Amino acid sequence: MEVDSDSGSRRLALIKAVRSLDEDNTITLPDKIQRIWDLLSATKNTRLHAVEENILRWLFKHMSGTTEDAEQVRRYPLTWSILSHVFPKIPSQTLGRSLASLRFVSVLRKTVGDITTAQKKPTVSPVQTNGVEPEKTKKRKRDNEFPSDIEELRTPQGCIKSATAVFAALDSLFNQGDRRAAPNAPERRVGAEHIKSLFSSSNEETRDIAAGLILTCDRSLSVLESGISRYQKSWVGTIAALWNLRPHNKDDSIEFARHMCVPVCSILTRLRGILDAAPVVVTSNTVKERWIRQLEQLLGAYLIRPARHAFATDGNVDVLQTALAVTKRNIGGSAIAMWDVAARTPRDSSDPKSKAEHSSWARSAFQTFLDAIKSLETPNLNQVVTRILYIAIQADSVPDTATLRALCKSHALGPGETDWELVAKIIACDPDVFLMEHTLMEIAFDRMSSYSNQHLTKKETIVTNIILPLEDAFAKARNLPGFIRKWYDLLCETPKNILDQTIWVDSKIRERLASLVQGALTSTQLLRVLENLESLDDDSGARLIVLDGISAGITEEEYINVADPVIFSKVFEGKTYENLSSSILSLRWRIAGRMASWETSDDVDRLRAELKSTLHRILKKGALEDPETFEAFSCYHKLWLANHPGSKHETDLAKRTCSFIERLTSEMQANNDLSTFEPYVDYVFRHLPKLTELPGEEANRLRNLIVNLFWHVGKRFTVGGDARYSDLLRLLLHNFDCEDEESLVDALISQPLDAVDSAEVQSGWTQPQSLSLLSTLLEFPQGAFTKGRRKRIMSSWKKWRSAITDRASQDQQFVVAVLRLLIKVTQQPTFYEDMEFNDLVYLSCYMVEPDKTVLSLIEKLIDLTLGQIVASTDGPSQAYLSDASHFVKNLEPAESVYAVPLMLIAKGLVSALYNSASSKPQNSISLDDAAHKLARMVDTNLSTFAYETELLSKTQHDGSSLLLFSLTLSAANCVAEVRGAKPIKLSEDTISQLEKMSASYVSSGSDIGWKLREFLLRNCPDRYDTVALLTQLEQSSGVVDEDLVYNLVDAFVKTKDQTVRGHLLNELVGSTQLTAGPIGPLLAVRRLVEQYLGPNTKSNEGILDLAAVHDRLASLLSQAESLRHFKHLSDTLLLLLDKHANSMTQFNIETTLSSVVHVCSRTGPKIHTPKAAGEIYNRLHKLVALVLKRHRLRLSGHFPILLTALRALLTTLLADPSSPATRATSPQARYHHPPWLASRLQARHAERFARLLTLICEPSAASVARARPSELDSATDAAKRAAGRDVLTVVELYVKLQLESTTTTTTVPRDIRKALEPGIYAALDVTPQGGRRVLNESLDANGRAVFRSLFADYKKFGKWSGV
Repeated sequence: MEVDSDSGSRRLALIKAVRSLDEDNTITLPDKIQRIWDLLSATKNTRLHAVEENILRWLFKHMSGTTEDAEQVRRYPLTWSILSHVFPKIPSQTLGRSLASLRFVSVLRKTVGDITTAQKKPTVSPVQTNGVEPEKTKKRKRDNEFPSDIEELRTPQGCIKSATAVFAALDSLFNQGDRRAAPNAPERRVGAEHIKSLFSSSNEETRDIAAGLILTCDRSLSVLESGISRYQKSWVGTIAALWNLRPHNKDDSIEFARHMCVPVCSILTRLRGILDAAPVVVTSNTVKERWIRQLEQLLGAYLIRPARHAFATDGNVDVLQTALAVTKRNIGGSAIAMWDVAARTPRDSSDPKSKAEHSSWARSAFQTFLDAIKSLETPNLNQVVTRILYIAIQADSVPDTATLRALCKSHALGPGETDWELVAKIIACDPDVFLMEHTLMEIAFDRMSSYSNQHLTKKETIVTNIILPLEDAFAKARNLPGFIRKWYDLLCETPKNILDQTIWVDSKIRERLASLVQGALTSTQLLRVLENLESLDDDSGARLIVLDGISAGITEEEYINVADPVIFSKVFEGKTYENLSSSILSLRWRIAGRMASWETSDDVDRLRAELKSTLHRILKKGALEDPETFEAFSCYHKLWLANHPGSKHETDLAKRTCSFIERLTSEMQANNDLSTFEPYVDYVFRHLPKLTELPGEEANRLRNLIVNLFWHVGKRFTVGGDARYSDLLRLLLHNFDCEDEESLVDALISQPLDAVDSAEVQSGWTQPQSLSLLSTLLEFPQGAFTKGRRKRIMSSWKKWRSAITDRASQDQQFVVAVLRLLIKVTQQPTFYEDMEFNDLVYLSCYMVEPDKTVLSLIEKLIDLTLGQIVASTDGPSQAYLSDASHFVKNLEPAESVYAVPLMLIAKGLVSALYNSASSKPQNSISLDDAAHKLARMVDTNLSTFAYETELLSKTQHDGSSLLLFSLTLSAANCVAEVRGAKPIKLSEDTISQLEKMSASYVSSGSDIGWKLREFLLRNCPDRYDTVALLTQLEQSSGVVDEDLVYNLVDAFVKTKDQTVRGHLLNELVGSTQLTAGPIGPLLAVRRLVEQYLGPNTKSNEGILDLAAVHDRLASLLSQAESLRHFKHLSDTLLLLLDKHANSMTQFNIETTLSSVVHVCSRTGPKIHTPKAAGEIYNRLHKLVALVLKRHRLRLSGHFPILLTALRALLTTLLADPSSPATRATSPQARYHHPPWLASRLQARHAERFARLLTLICEPSAASVARARPSELDSATDAAKRAAGRDVLTVVELYVKLQLESTTTTTTVPRDIRKALEPGIYAALDVTPQGGRRVLNESLDANGRAVFRSLFADYKKFGKWSGV
């Protein structure tokens, strides 16, 4: 009652204030408006609206004049805020009549005219005060958000604030007319028409309002320092609604061009950064994208589409010319913005003539834009044309060849500097511009020849974007010989001394030629090309360059037989090369190496005889940094490889190869520059181990040389050093030829092992190069450590452990390397000489450092060693365990805490005894005694940490104490595993203090807090109930480790019965935090579902409705706000559908498929993390696939819901969110991709969808088997027939989506179509002929063409023919 009384008094105060507005003239209008706002905003809505109508009339009375007071009221933002507050409180029908009588549109037009006329605030001259401080005014300071001073309101900032309020009022007005869900919907619809008629009754007023508001949007980009914000989200949509309410006529597009086009293009230019436009500050990318999309829709609907319709009717482009004429001040940006919309305007795919009409429209529109920008200066003009052509390529709206050729002659290759970027775009549009114009090609090639390695960036651009596309175009035109000849001529024209610097020697040109040779040329054409090259007189090296590209692409025998004799005679037979650079000369050895792999033994002998003398000279005297030396070495190796074992030249080839490796090793010792030797070492380690398998002395010599080279590389390798050394070592050690050659492995590991172990007086472990030795040993695969080598390493470590410890105290890298090596050795049972328990104690005492990595390595080493000892029943093991037993018995109570070494050994011993199957009472050590001692150690440490506040503070900052605390908790878990329900006894104060510590650690993001909570739940299970666990789970951050939460849940439910577990699961499923926020509750749900074993068969206790759990989780799948939440929700659903399939109902199966549809809709999860699209799609595929595998029988009679899910998945798969379709200006654009689809899906996702189709059309017998099978019919055949009746709709959608993608200027990638083929073919397999005929008839002409091609491929490649 008090609330109602207060509300009534406020309403009464508002009524009185409104009635007395004109009584007191001493109060300024802004103050009166402020008073109304204060009372109005504090008043609740009622059914009565008379006072609101009075406010409306009073405001418009003071706004409609031409005085400065009227302008002030119109400009005052609070005036329009009141209007936006009043509009919803008045019924729409009454509101429409009132606004019409108050001439709302005229007032709005004046207001928009005011706010588009900004003035600078006049500077106030300083007041003469004669040293006396002026009296401060006592006037109440108004909120800066609503300035009231007329001069301040006239400033640009004031105008934008006024505009913001005006837009809010218009939004409120339009929303009032659009409300249709209320019971009095007909009245609201009538009211909506009244409101719309306000703007549709006057063309000029509405046009001026919209034009002024769009101009305000443009100016706001420069005025607002904070940039575009979320408060401006609806501005452009409001303007579009206003313009649409105008009475339309045939001159609509001309009016739009004259009044709207300039600001629209200006905004688009700045928002999209066209032509280096002034950057716009953006605080909301969502609003920016929304503005761009809506402005392009506005431009397309009211300018481009009418212009296109006019062009289709009478062939004129007057509308475009008018728009370009009025935007001449920003003609470059405007032309790009308009062309972007014009080129991407989708065509009508149902009309066969639409493609030709679209091409004609694109050519005419392009020429119109080109004529409009001719007034620009050449650099700016070329930049605009380049951008326009880029859009044309993307939108598949390419101009004709003649236009492009004229453009190339006048702008790209005209007098002055060449615009290579423009040339590249012209070639991308239509390479026939050059292929059909010889003169133009000559000009372009001549200018390209002037670039060399001194212009690396420009050279890279020309090669990648111009030469390679032209090379492809020549091949596509079946004129690859023409390109080869032209390329050869250009190389010949280059002087010898700079041939290796010219652009035409770029390796990418040769690589592209190699990829094209066998596909673009027949063997006869190749012979003709080679003979043509042979007939030309050339000593410049051009022939070597061309033949290098050709020979690299020859792999088939037919081409080899043609090319081999011609290349030999032209390159090697009696040929000498002088005055050529080394990089060019090296090509002949590369060609010779390829020929050696082609030829027979006799031909190889001929080739060797021709090259022998020159090769010997280069291998003996050539500089290693010289490219020719490397290629000559590679050629010699290939010649050796091409000779059969035991051939007469094999020994000589082997000797020369080994001699060169000796030279390489000796020079490597004298020079530390790896860059010179890296290609040689890489080649030796990659290719030569294969030759060590051959019989004979030279193979043994080669093996020794490889080992020696490996040794020199290994000596320079250290952990954390140059990664190139480790890459080279791994290249040899993981070489397949090396792994299978035991003698080579033995030779490789012997040298570093000898260096570590062989020293008698001084430890090899602690030498300056010891870190390199250890790092090298660690690179060897596990199989290289035989039993003898393992014993040798461990014995050596024991012998020199004192020196090793001294070195370890100074070098942490050394500690890690030693521990990693010992772990690698002990991963297999290793019993070395004089092995004793004291070795482990020594290691843990003297090698431990306050470092997490070191501690984990020592812990792993202790677990491996003790695990092997306990598992063994030999005498040495019993002696070892006896020493361990004495160690445990001699553990004395600690004064404060037990140190890390003692905790490590005790924990490792208990864990080994517990996990070993051979731990029996007669063993020399008792598991119970060891566990009891470890429990006492845990008790002591935890009590000390809980009570000594200084140690607690130290734990928060000191790494060693933190590690000890973590180790203690790990030991506590070990004790719990061994002792079961028998807890570690802790006092109440200790437990309370530990709870505070856990809360502190969790809040700071430390994992120890969760480990401590796990210990408390496990050790004191009666202390914590379900509410306590839920509270802890809700404190989990988004980055908490999943295992920590799983362990926490396991600790809680370990001693609980099924009833408590079911109650906990129900509480968690009912939580509101399963889609966002803490991840703990969702992880707990998944863990409980994993552990649920079903209801108790002896009673009704523990019965849990898993179907309801599934229904709840499936409904949340589309609401997930993070990828992590989505993945765990989907994984939990998979668990329910698979592990608890018997608990699922028909409703659950349909809910699963429905959730897939919702996730793929526009209302799907708004997840925008990297790689989210692929992860989400994979999870959806798994859900549908599991339904098909485990619940296929439930789909009988319910196939439509499955088909809906498949259609949603297929639409999402083929959608391209980055394509122009996402910015389509027409309602015909059908790509409505889900929010999480930030990038196009790939072929691997298409393979998964195809797998779904094959699961439907080719089901397994298990998935369709029934309890009572029919003997007369196969269940599999029946399932196929059922699928054939419905799955054809998926094929129909596939055809239509391909057509839509073509219409929206983006095509389905070939690899995706290829990946989908198995699924589509499977669908066609099970479809009856009548169904295919129906599908064909249901498609339009374009669809039938696509289906005809698809069906032809199916008959050729996909249909089983019985052969």
